[in-house]
Amino acid sequence: MSRPGTGLLLDSGILAQLRGSAPDRAVVAFLRRRAHRVLYVSVLSLGELAARFPGPETDRWLDELAERFRGHLLPVDDAVARAWAARPLPAGPAGLRSVADDEEPSEAPGETAGPEDGVHGLLAATARVHGLTVVSAQAAAYRAWGVEALDPAED
Repeated sequence: MSRPGTGLLLDSGILAQLRGSAPDRAVVAFLRRRAHRVLYVSVLSLGELAARFPGPETDRWLDELAERFRGHLLPVDDAVARAWAARPLPAGPAGLRSVADDEEPSEAPGETAGPEDGVHGLLAATARVHGLTVVSAQAAAYRAWGVEALDPAED
């Protein structure tokens, strides 16, 4: 795997911005400036993108993406699942808390966790296990979950 701090885990939103004939220029420029880093994608992002953009074009694109990231497509395995279970969750002014501290944990202050929040939590756990930095427009949320994160718009 990548040395800690050298690899980048691209989240679903970043991948979606690369999709199509006119990818987001800011995201492309951000990734080009980090060509020395190794890029990774989670299998969760493939599922999230398939659900968000159903259809044969998306299926073909996801097949191409999986091929392009062969060897850099990260699963949700036992280590990731356990890191997710032990992850800190954003709390209000009191700081971070773990799932064990809540009877009904939520992914963000004042919000109910939904399926997408679960994906984000598992992506954060994947980054933690593999020593990666998440690249996301929602970098602050990943930082609140205790992992390094970068937002191409803030670069």
